[in-house]
Amino acid sequence: MMNKKIIRLLLIAAAIHSPLLPGEGLGVRLSAQYKVVHLEKPFNTPGSETGALVVGDTVLAYSSMRQPEGRNKQFDMGGSVMQVYQARIAKSGKISRPRLDRWGINSKRDHTGNLALDPLTQDLYFTRGDVESLRSEIYVAKKQKRRGWEKPSKLKGQVNLPEYTATHPTVGRLADSTVILYFVSDRPGGLGGMDIWYTLIKNGQAGECVNLGPLVNSPADEYTPFYDQRNGVLYFSSDRAGGMGGFDIYCAIGSRNTWQKAESVCGCLNSEQNDLYFTITQYDSLTAMPMAGYLASNRSDSYFLTDSTCCNDLYRWGIDSLMLQQVVTIDTVENNIDTIVHRIQHFMFPLFLYFHNDEPDPKSHEVVTETTYPDCQRRYATLRNEYIARQQNADDSAMMALFFDTCVVGNYDRVEQLFEYVESLIDAGHSITITIAGYASPIYKSDYNQNLSRRRIGSFINMIRAWHNGVFLDALTDGKLFVQQKPQGAVQPTTESQSADPVYGLPAALARRIEILSCEIR
Repeated sequence: MMNKKIIRLLLIAAAIHSPLLPGEGLGVRLSAQYKVVHLEKPFNTPGSETGALVVGDTVLAYSSMRQPEGRNKQFDMGGSVMQVYQARIAKSGKISRPRLDRWGINSKRDHTGNLALDPLTQDLYFTRGDVESLRSEIYVAKKQKRRGWEKPSKLKGQVNLPEYTATHPTVGRLADSTVILYFVSDRPGGLGGMDIWYTLIKNGQAGECVNLGPLVNSPADEYTPFYDQRNGVLYFSSDRAGGMGGFDIYCAIGSRNTWQKAESVCGCLNSEQNDLYFTITQYDSLTAMPMAGYLASNRSDSYFLTDSTCCNDLYRWGIDSLMLQQVVTIDTVENNIDTIVHRIQHFMFPLFLYFHNDEPDPKSHEVVTETTYPDCQRRYATLRNEYIARQQNADDSAMMALFFDTCVVGNYDRVEQLFEYVESLIDAGHSITITIAGYASPIYKSDYNQNLSRRRIGSFINMIRAWHNGVFLDALTDGKLFVQQKPQGAVQPTTESQSADPVYGLPAALARRIEILSCEIR
């Protein structure tokens, strides 16, 4: 029988890292965690409002298809054009009256909507749709260095095809900083209806488009994807069988074409009507737990003229402050602890830890080291300002600052949380296998890089040995804790360095890493 204190710890951890999944059989009840509030006028109208997005914590942007002046009976979708509106968000949280887009992306004759923001470059991706045929294409507006966005243009490459729709973009980033664009299309090769696809954006062009497959898509329609980069979760809406009614919000853990089977989010967010355009606008700074965001729905309290099925309104969802008191039900947990730990894994891995050039033990050909990863990380963190100063422009400097704050520092904090979990599990009688891979940038010869990647893995094992004054030493000796090593040598960056000195460029910095790939629990 597992100690109830440990069970409670694991339950709270599972709730913190949960992608708003349902609680059946997990001992976690999410039905009371999130509240959904209808936005009042003037944000919502008897027309249709969708796709709320917060830009830079200061602007709320969304799309609205409003009833033309002088028409006050049945909503006329054929006589209306969807356009982007914006509202300023004050420090107090108060939102100003919305106004038509000032970024220059609206069209007077075509629908404009479905905004998606690249979090690093601030480039805007969006949909432009023909009013008559309703066929849509994806456009992009590049962020200017000083202020505003460039004139939008149709996304180049393989996303937009004649006679097929491409819509609902959402942006993520791969480990090497490559842009990955998820989008919706009825193009050939899908599973039926509208499916979610992905493509990689390189040099402003979209490459091959890949269907996300049957773990995400279905013979029904899938719409409005939103990729939660921080937790590795794709949210989307589908009218597949088994939902609460209309379109329901689902989520799937993974990236690219590697996914866990999609599941419906908790019933507190879905309704018997259509629920679409789920987004996250606020995270807990420590745990990366989703705290608030928006969705669009035509549920009963939405504004409409005569037909409630016509139009969507914006709703804000937020976490209940009493969540941690409401999620724990001990009695149903003890036979399901492996399931709970399994969920924790998918929000921790792969976990990347980064190194300065030729660390640890510079110029060494040894395959072992006495250095611990915390020593490497502390030295690396002190070089933050030097790395930023060596970039070629302000945008590159901002990306490097984000890398240090989120990856070099933030990921170190997350591995400490992982060790806390592992310590609790070993105390509870479980055996753990941690699989870790090591990499180097391709500056040196291959045999040197292979040895360097071994030393990097070794520094992580030294961290395990030193954790909490050696609390893991017995587990390492008796096999309760095993570290599986996969030294990989050099990895070739996919983009050119952003610094005159390749050591200080972001691609090389991203290559110098170890990856905690998995944590198997027995």
